Amino acid sequence: MHRLLKRQLKKSNLTSEVIDAIGPLLEQVDAAYNSFDNDIEHVETILEKSSQELFQVNLQLKNNVETISSQLNKVVSNIQEIIFEIDLDGNWSYLNPAWEKLTGYKVEDSLGKPFYNFLKEVDGKSPKSLYHLEYTEDHTVQRIFKIVNNDNTIKWFDCAIKIIHNQLGETEGFIGTIVDVTSLKSAEEKLLAANRNANKANKAKNEFLSTMSHEIRTPLNAVIGFSNLLLLDDPKPEQVENINALKYSSEHLLALVNDILDFSKIDAGSLELEHTDFCLDHIINGIQSIFQNKAKEKNILFFVERNGNIPRICKGDSTRLSQIITNLVNNAIKFTEKGKVSLQINHLRETDKSIALEFKVIDTGIGIPENQIKKIFESFAQANSDTTRKYGGTGLGLAICKRLLELMETELQVESIVNHGSIFSFKLQLEKSDNINIENQIYTNDVASLKLLKGKKVLVAEDNKMNIIVIRKFLERWEMNFDIAINGKIALEKACKTNYDIILMDLQMPIMNGFDATVAIRQSNCYNNQDKPIYALSASAWIDIKNELEQFGLDGLISKPFNPSELYLILTKILAEGDIFNAS
Repeated sequence: MHRLLKRQLKKSNLTSEVIDAIGPLLEQVDAAYNSFDNDIEHVETILEKSSQELFQVNLQLKNNVETISSQLNKVVSNIQEIIFEIDLDGNWSYLNPAWEKLTGYKVEDSLGKPFYNFLKEVDGKSPKSLYHLEYTEDHTVQRIFKIVNNDNTIKWFDCAIKIIHNQLGETEGFIGTIVDVTSLKSAEEKLLAANRNANKANKAKNEFLSTMSHEIRTPLNAVIGFSNLLLLDDPKPEQVENINALKYSSEHLLALVNDILDFSKIDAGSLELEHTDFCLDHIINGIQSIFQNKAKEKNILFFVERNGNIPRICKGDSTRLSQIITNLVNNAIKFTEKGKVSLQINHLRETDKSIALEFKVIDTGIGIPENQIKKIFESFAQANSDTTRKYGGTGLGLAICKRLLELMETELQVESIVNHGSIFSFKLQLEKSDNINIENQIYTNDVASLKLLKGKKVLVAEDNKMNIIVIRKFLERWEMNFDIAINGKIALEKACKTNYDIILMDLQMPIMNGFDATVAIRQSNCYNNQDKPIYALSASAWIDIKNELEQFGLDGLISKPFNPSELYLILTKILAEGDIFNAS
């Protein structure tokens, strides 16, 4: 029997007869005790094994934690950026070894002390704003500081700091990183300095080109003016050719100067497009008038085609649109020895507010080899050197057209077949205008027979002797009454003594320049000249001085060198209609 059963029977004092009688029951109890012992033994065995396995797992986990901690320490120790923790009192509670490398302070000497005792900005202040955070939505702030280190070296630190919350959402400290961005800031400062130097050099270049343009255009005004005067004075047949050559050469030089100046402005990004009402007919009629004679001289045809409903008045930059078309037509006539050149304006589509037009210049000229088409749009480049020698030019015309059209958010297209001709085209979206008061310009070269300005009184402020002679001769030819002032001070004195219909004001003069003289006249109370049209008569470009013209009260610009026919028509329009007329 099982020991427990024996013990229980002994305590019960049962007789042998009773024991024998309950023998089968006792056998079952005995079997149950033995089975229970076996179960207990099995459970103990399992617990022992589980305990041993748990011990091994715990030991392995401890080793893994030590390994991970060791590796993490190695990683943290080798990180170049500072990793830190700050408690609620602003004291360092953790710093990795990068702290010593970047600041020169020892970690053990820094822990438990306020962070702002160690980080000092160049002005001597401490970046306490890191501690008094203006929390963002994600409770993270990033700032850059210029810090003086322990060894008095100056470094730029990029600090990112984040709030640490406990399980209840309460702030219990801060954690963050500090990155040394000194080299980046140094590179940035060098880049900014280089950019400033580049801008300074660009400005100097633009000022030089503008000054040179003015200085070249001023004597050109005299050359072109005198050549026009000579042609009007009924020269001898043998003189006409020489005078025409002089006129053509001076106008060609002027075109080159303008191209170089314009390209410089586009290249520097300083050229701004106008957005004003203009008459498209003015541009087309002017181009037709100018180039019909030029084509006739080469015994070729030039004509204009308008296809569809072409508007008279649009909004945009008329000066630059005219410049693009003029360049394209001039090139077409230059490179066409026989046949014809045409300018097509095609209506493409329109809406209530805008209209899309296509401009095509078609010629029967020498054409361009396919492998040279890209080259012709490069600065100072033509298809080949033979072209340059034969036809001349700087190679800037098409480059300027291409850049201007890109500013207008379109592009110049070209199709060409060698010895058959070329087609240059571009599409342009123009805004419609409600202005219906812009009249068509009348173009004529016979200004000597016109008497519309007879008796009109004009004051001309001009200090260049040759230009004075030129404009005086034209004003005499037009039978105008005029006074000449060689500086702004004299112009002001004359304006206070005489009533003028118009004042033409050179801008660069000694003693008092044209800007100051205009302001003084506008502020005076003599002879109502303060309300009369005052136009700049200058070799400066309209774009260069547009803001100054408006600021100093000038009504517009008449550019030098001027074509006498254009000057006559400009003066006629200003005096006849009293309109502010942009004559640039």
